[in-house]
Amino acid sequence: MKFRVLLITLLFKSLPLSAYDSTQCLRIMSYNCENLFDYEHDDGKEDYEYTEFSAKHWTKSKYFGKLHRTASVIARCGEWGDVGIVCLLEIENDRVLRDLTQNTQLKKAGYSFLHKESEDQRGVDVALLYQPEKFTPLKTEYIKLHFENSRPTRDILFTTGVLPSGDTLSVFVNHWPSRYGGEVESEFKRIEAANAVRHKIDSLFASQIESNIVIVGDFNDYFDNKSLNKSLGAEINLSAPYESKKLYNLMTKYNGRDDIGTHKFQGHWGVLDHVIVSGSLLDGKGIEVTEDGAQIGFWEFLLEKDKTGVAPKRSFKGDCTTNGFSDHLPVYI
Repeated sequence: MKFRVLLITLLFKSLPLSAYDSTQCLRIMSYNCENLFDYEHDDGKEDYEYTEFSAKHWTKSKYFGKLHRTASVIARCGEWGDVGIVCLLEIENDRVLRDLTQNTQLKKAGYSFLHKESEDQRGVDVALLYQPEKFTPLKTEYIKLHFENSRPTRDILFTTGVLPSGDTLSVFVNHWPSRYGGEVESEFKRIEAANAVRHKIDSLFASQIESNIVIVGDFNDYFDNKSLNKSLGAEINLSAPYESKKLYNLMTKYNGRDDIGTHKFQGHWGVLDHVIVSGSLLDGKGIEVTEDGAQIGFWEFLLEKDKTGVAPKRSFKGDCTTNGFSDHLPVYI
């Protein structure tokens, strides 16, 4: 398939490109922030690593430095305007979200946010920032995952809202269980996460004639893993005609590439962060997102040189803190 570079990817009306302005388009991004913690201990959480007297010596100034760098990534993803919906992973708590939206350059964007403290013992959660004039949440749920003989993990955030056009949009924010302990040994957890999302999507498809769905996050799995292509059912064959009640992975164009990805492991790029949409957003009817609209924020300021080229400029290297950003790169449509 031939991919095109598009300035505007999610559109409320079928108008000529010249007719669009920032009120008629919506940018959505997803970003694993890599442990965006404040500098104080939260009761009941194993967050001592991110306090002043830890080996990391995580201070107020280091915390606000990371906040400002995170805000700069969000602003860069906006390109032609503010990002309307920002899906964030590895966020500690409401305080972090308030500081991010009120005490950085993002204040002018006027973000509200969705977040609920999960049972994750480390204290890392998912969250969603939104501009009320572009997206108004109507219903929000936090899908819990429980695994026998395993530590609790973060929730999946699900929200349905209305756009200025009157259309509804459902968004899932995911940070599926990691591969810690082994890919094969931990696979069942990601499959269960996929099944939980799939169950909710099937309910949406059954209750609505047409559901506009965007599924984003760090899935800790690749295109060919069972969780994505079997359990969730995310198609990687992007060719029309699109079926409104099927899911399509817009990151497919990066599949198999060794020069770009969202995460680098042992010298090799891969895509763990995905953007998956329902076919109703690809069929050209009403609001739409082009199949080539998903992009990786592969920008020089987020990268540093390594032995095999470049890699994400991380915030942490062991107990040493840097002026970096994250071990993941942002994705957006």
